[in-house]
Amino acid sequence: MSTKRSGLVAGLFFLTLTYFALGFVSILTANLALLCMTIPFILLAKAKKKVWCQHYCPRASLIDQVGKKHDWRKNPAFITNGKLKSFMLWYFGLNLLFITGSTIQVALHRMEAMAYIRLFIAFPLFPLPQVISIEAPAFLMHLSYRFYSMMLSTTIIAVVLSRIYRPRIWCAVCPVGTLSNKYLNLTHAKE
Repeated sequence: MSTKRSGLVAGLFFLTLTYFALGFVSILTANLALLCMTIPFILLAKAKKKVWCQHYCPRASLIDQVGKKHDWRKNPAFITNGKLKSFMLWYFGLNLLFITGSTIQVALHRMEAMAYIRLFIAFPLFPLPQVISIEAPAFLMHLSYRFYSMMLSTTIIAVVLSRIYRPRIWCAVCPVGTLSNKYLNLTHAKE
């Protein structure tokens, strides 16, 4: 990889930081998380390899930056044996299920919108102060806070793992990477 390109990839962590900062401007920008969840699979289907994970993932760039150190601990068995990978895939799936189901319930006026951050699905925190207050349907505000909460929760996990173990240890358990691997395995099995 050229120096210019590697500098660009290393600088992608600003996209992650910008995503979280934009939540303070307008929480509606949190719906950009949909791009982070779809672009990797579009690139995967086109290139038949994990282009996103290997070159463009802003979270990977962030954990490369914050995980820089030399006294890492040995990777624990629950990461290397795949148990955490399975847990994170279930966590991701449950999050998406809760996001979808609760957003539909809010849209149908069967439940109140969640207008605050909730970490790890279970821990309610606070609403974000908004620089720009935009009137939006309650379900859209709810969806925005749910996406922001999910992205914040998984980023916290990724940063903590990168500081304790290795910078890219998150990539071993990332649901996007796990699903990409499953897709590639199915594709190669059919060939």
